[in-house]
Amino acid sequence: MDSTDDLQPPCDCGALGDHPAAMECFSLPVVEIEVSGGRLACLEAIGLLRSNYRVDIKHRWQDPETGKLVFKLTADLVYVKPYIAPPTPTPEAAVMACLTDSIGVQISQHDLLVLTGLDDQTLTDTLTALTAAGEIERVAPGEYRKDS
Repeated sequence: MDSTDDLQPPCDCGALGDHPAAMECFSLPVVEIEVSGGRLACLEAIGLLRSNYRVDIKHRWQDPETGKLVFKLTADLVYVKPYIAPPTPTPEAAVMACLTDSIGVQISQHDLLVLTGLDDQTLTDTLTALTAAGEIERVAPGEYRKDS
């Protein structure tokens, strides 16, 4: 009886026949991750993951029973992104990016302070200017939202 122990496939892709290994033959280790909790905590966790790995958000919803946000992610654990500092946006662009991401949802001035990284005086001036221009709405003291 002939032994087939000496015959090794060129890769583990499952393709039939002898062929040279190609990029399509390799499967990258990808894990599924679920992040849940408050909006700010979820965004911080996703940002931390994205600083090291290629992360894609597959689904996001809000749990009706607890009110917590739930994010389903996939992360490519082989691909480690080099850190490249993003361009610094204007204070107005930073605030609008936060509010546009959550259209119709009230966000506190404290959350905007954390999300944008602006100092308190700059944020206050920016919120006042955007409210006066009609870009955003002040719904309560220290609470803002963008309707559309």
